[in-house]
Amino acid sequence: MRSFLRPIVNSSLEKVNYTLSPKEKKKVDFYYPLFNQIVNIENYLCLKGRKTSRAEAKRMAIISAMATLYDDLIDEENFEKEQYHAIVDKTIAIESITPKIKLIFELDNQLRKIWTPSNEFINALKLAIEWQVISKKQLDASISLDEILSISEKKCGNSSLLWATVVDEAWTHEEKLFIYQSGLVGQLVNDLFDAFKDREDGVATFVTKVDDINKAKEIFIAACIKLNQAIKQTKASSNYIKKTIQRLACIHSFAMVALEHLENTNKKYGMPWDISKASRAELVTDMAFIKNKLKLVQQSIFLAKL
Repeated sequence: MRSFLRPIVNSSLEKVNYTLSPKEKKKVDFYYPLFNQIVNIENYLCLKGRKTSRAEAKRMAIISAMATLYDDLIDEENFEKEQYHAIVDKTIAIESITPKIKLIFELDNQLRKIWTPSNEFINALKLAIEWQVISKKQLDASISLDEILSISEKKCGNSSLLWATVVDEAWTHEEKLFIYQSGLVGQLVNDLFDAFKDREDGVATFVTKVDDINKAKEIFIAACIKLNQAIKQTKASSNYIKKTIQRLACIHSFAMVALEHLENTNKKYGMPWDISKASRAELVTDMAFIKNKLKLVQQSIFLAKL
């Protein structure tokens, strides 16, 4: 799929006379599209007993590249949600069109050569962008834990529903509840692994806000229980339900290993949990260690049984 997307990104950059940094380039034409297909779409379709089709993968690749550019734009600009909606509709004022917006427009043109976005997709995209904008509240150190969890749920739940509109499936209400909840759990996993980065960037997450890492563990496990219950409530076959739960448990087991690492850091410094005291090594879970890799199997089995 990289061989499909990279030429499109390169030609689009050349057409709008814009340059991405090497780090941005890898994120746009490789890492983010790969992540969305493996960790999002393939998870949802596991419940249907199938893989992503080539046509679905192509449109997902371009949309993922656009999505990461939208994320960067939200971080860089101070637009109101209406202005971002205007970018989606291509009605934004000419004087507000930056080179990055031109790149988004060109990628959208390439997308429309292979797929016509549905109204459901457009509306889902606008809602996902809206919650991404709202999530900037997490740069305010005074934000509460409850508000962080609410934003995380709505931001990532609606983003997950956006990805679900890209594939050729008529999702039921119960399936959408599963997809929505998977977004929250995914964000919690990300927060646990990005504890050091988020602290350095001044982003408040549930990891930085709890006064005890055991509380973070309770929040995570409760979210995983709700996810498993949502999967079981769908009308999929028992075999597909089991496979979906097991697949997600394997992915989310990384969070359990990270929690154990953070629990050890918490014990070292005592209560209440103060993330500012910890070193980088005490916050970053190194999965290169064999002992951490071995823990994944045990934690996968644990999460699948919740």
